[in-house]
Amino acid sequence: MPAVPLKLHERAQVSLKIAPRQEQGKGPVGQLRRFDGQVPGVLYGHKQEPYAFKTDAHTFEQILSKGGQNSTIKVEHEDGKDSEGALIREIQYHKVRGHAMHLDLLRIDPSETLKAEVPLVTVGVPDGVRNGGGALQQTLTSIEVESVVSEMPAAIEIDISSLVIGDSLHVSDLLEQEPRITTDSVRTIVNILAPRLSGASDAEEAEEGEEGEEGEETEESQE
Repeated sequence: MPAVPLKLHERAQVSLKIAPRQEQGKGPVGQLRRFDGQVPGVLYGHKQEPYAFKTDAHTFEQILSKGGQNSTIKVEHEDGKDSEGALIREIQYHKVRGHAMHLDLLRIDPSETLKAEVPLVTVGVPDGVRNGGGALQQTLTSIEVESVVSEMPAAIEIDISSLVIGDSLHVSDLLEQEPRITTDSVRTIVNILAPRLSGASDAEEAEEGEEGEEGEETEESQE
């Protein structure tokens, strides 16, 4: 199977202003979004005490809409503390409305080495789907990368246009182009499945129809 072209997307930096949060407990924290338009969060890491904060909900939603979840965050403290670098580690969303309810930020040093999950994006329509009537099955949508934080990609893009029916792309197929990947090399990324044989299904339907007609004849003869 030919090697698929691989492209790295650079990680952008966005600024996020945060303020210290005194609100604690499920009730007060839950009301931050409803009454104050704020999202609660926690900043942790680098052997420092977790720092409870809040940030403007509308501004944070705008950051997310522009791919901020895969960006480096420049945390700007409204209480005058020095700014810090961070990554978004986790976001909790409202189950019905879908907006952010809570976020965790992980402190980083641009020069440190870190393992992180990076989105794996496929582009192009496989030849086996476009010309062979096959089906694309993607089983891996993110991949772990170990890298210096300042060089951590925002996403890894692979062009799967050349894949034909029967092809299976594995993590091992990407390692020559991107050796920083640490996900298990045997993991499957995509399969190009053969089209379903409609002739077989048509035959089964015809057979079921014949059985039904025979059943009706038997009942009529009994009458």
